[in-house]
Amino acid sequence: MNDYHRTNLIPIFPLSMVFFPGQIKMLHIFEPRYKELLQMCIHTGSPFGIVLNRPPTRQDPSPLPHRVGVMAHIFQVARQSDDTYHIQIYGGERFQVQHFYDTRAFLQAEISSFPLAQAESEEAFSLSDIVGDMLESYLDALTEASGYDFQLPDLPETPEQLAYITASVLQINNQQKQTLLNIPTLPELFRQEIQHLSSELNLMDWINDTIAS
Repeated sequence: MNDYHRTNLIPIFPLSMVFFPGQIKMLHIFEPRYKELLQMCIHTGSPFGIVLNRPPTRQDPSPLPHRVGVMAHIFQVARQSDDTYHIQIYGGERFQVQHFYDTRAFLQAEISSFPLAQAESEEAFSLSDIVGDMLESYLDALTEASGYDFQLPDLPETPEQLAYITASVLQINNQQKQTLLNIPTLPELFRQEIQHLSSELNLMDWINDTIAS
């Protein structure tokens, strides 16, 4: 077992996006410090953590990123001719940062696991039926409005997977997505997603009605 697994110390990649468990993303790695991070992860077989950056302010020009993030597991690496990399990552478990360290070229953090509570509760399963139906309507509306295919082959098998897929496809801003990622229980996450889905569907209905008239 490598040091990162043993001590819960992981390399951190702050980004201007919120990453969710189960999500698949392609990243373009070009900065030297993150190429160093990538080489270390490849060598040790370790994941790294993705957290949302905080914007600088006059009072704090170099703020630390958000403390709730998601483990990124690398499953494909393609080196480019300009010595940059395209990597495919898969979202693993959610974590909470206990302490950040800046002793290397890239940020590191001591973390603890932060699983969703009440994931198997009766309320979670009941709310998942509502969210599943609303998500299908939402994806239909996005597909119609954009011309791109937003459809899923199948809805996720578990309520937790459904909640995170829903969070990842919602067309909301990063701060709203981070608020969803921070939620400790699955029923509360579903309730917040129902509010977002309802607002988004009402907005798209209004836009379509306006265009039609």
